[in-house]
Amino acid sequence: MVAISTISSFWFVGHINEKQQKQNILGGILLLAAKQIQYDGGGIEEVGELLGVPLKLEPMGTLDLGRIEKERLRQGGFLQRTEDDGSLSVLVKVKLNGKEQILAGGFRYFRTSHIRGTVSLIQKKEQRSPGALRQMTKNQAVLKSLPIRILTDKEAHFLNLDPLKVMAPNHVARQKIGGESGRFYSYIPETRQFIELGPVVFQQKLTLQSILVVIVLAAILAGIAVYWLVYRFELNLQHLERASSRIASGHLNSRVKVASPDAFGRLGEAFNRMAEQIQRLMGVQKEMIRAVSHELRTPIARMRFGAQMLEDSATDDFLKKQVQDMDQDLQELDELVDEILTYARLEEGGPILEFRAANMLDLVDQVVEETRRRQDKVDIQWHSQTTHPEHIFSDIEYRYMHRAIQNLVGNACRYAKGQVFVEFSFDNDICRIDVEDDGEGIPEKDWERVFSPFTRLDDSRTRSSGGYGLGLSIVRRIIYWHGGTSLVGRSRWGGAKMSLLWPKNHQGY
Repeated sequence: MVAISTISSFWFVGHINEKQQKQNILGGILLLAAKQIQYDGGGIEEVGELLGVPLKLEPMGTLDLGRIEKERLRQGGFLQRTEDDGSLSVLVKVKLNGKEQILAGGFRYFRTSHIRGTVSLIQKKEQRSPGALRQMTKNQAVLKSLPIRILTDKEAHFLNLDPLKVMAPNHVARQKIGGESGRFYSYIPETRQFIELGPVVFQQKLTLQSILVVIVLAAILAGIAVYWLVYRFELNLQHLERASSRIASGHLNSRVKVASPDAFGRLGEAFNRMAEQIQRLMGVQKEMIRAVSHELRTPIARMRFGAQMLEDSATDDFLKKQVQDMDQDLQELDELVDEILTYARLEEGGPILEFRAANMLDLVDQVVEETRRRQDKVDIQWHSQTTHPEHIFSDIEYRYMHRAIQNLVGNACRYAKGQVFVEFSFDNDICRIDVEDDGEGIPEKDWERVFSPFTRLDDSRTRSSGGYGLGLSIVRRIIYWHGGTSLVGRSRWGGAKMSLLWPKNHQGY
């Protein structure tokens, strides 16, 4: 079974390599054709007849191409598609009159007319740009799709090539016995040099000698593989056992060394992720206890001072003032405790969330209207170009997502000078919300730090600016449990831009 599988794999890989090599050569030929068409200003009939290939031009916007495919064409690459009739369609980009268009060529078989046309295109390229041939032979990207090289005089003499017989676009082919591969030679009069195109693989064959070698090697490798698998199995189990014992002993920084991408490698990665999560949760818990004890000291101290003043005071107005201050401190303390509890619930292992399809446009509008009612110093606007019903609905935990967007909008209003802009968009099954303001912005070095709990970039911001450094931490944990991520950038006005991205359909992250 090992021998049969190995032989089959050998033949299959050879067949794939043969097909891929032909496709690369056809793509390289069409890239040459595109350069000629661009130079001619759009005439495709002459080039099509030269290659013996039907060509057509279409605007790039009319084809159903993805972002990555368009970028590949713009970078000078080509795309391949297999049509229903079995033919190969090759697409390249051509820029005509300042507009990007797609040149499509259909290839059913690899023909000698393609070689003649290629030699003619190379000759034309050399005519309009002397030195182009030598430049092509030095360009690795070109050689990968169209193997071409200039022969030395010694090689040309050895091959007994006659310039009069193989002058471009004529050529001579030399094939291996059995027709497995071939090389094509032609003479370029402009440079007075012979060129070689190929080798072009026509058919990948298995010889009897190669089959016997493969069978023997397969038997040997099978025995080595079995021994190696058993040895690695035992060794990896020992590593995993030692790491587990160390973590159980309290050494949370212990990790399993991942040396391969196999099943044990994936198991090791999962184990390390678990250990990191445990270590992080323990660290967060300790950090939160320290931070809470520190943050609560100020309001408690103010309450005690107010109580002392109330006790020593005898005037009703002054007493009223102290009572009001104490009430404000109590409110501040209550809000802080609420933020801490919310963050703790989101941080410790994952809350129980009920995901349901919700209209994101309605949710954003609700948050904006609620924020407008609470303040009137900042102009809040929101917009969305996404209106299709299939795109505006997303699986979310409504209450928590409302809290996340509300935190971002409220934070933007707090530091904005006069404008806040909210936008919802959808692309490739990913929902996105951007909140921008025209404030001072956030330094790039602090973009990641702003999501850490109890982080305020300006330590002087206390009561006047509001917040306890937990709002963005809560946002990040909410979007994490939605399977998404949160980003920081720069807004169109130079202020801060906060973004939330998450998958439209929840899949149990």
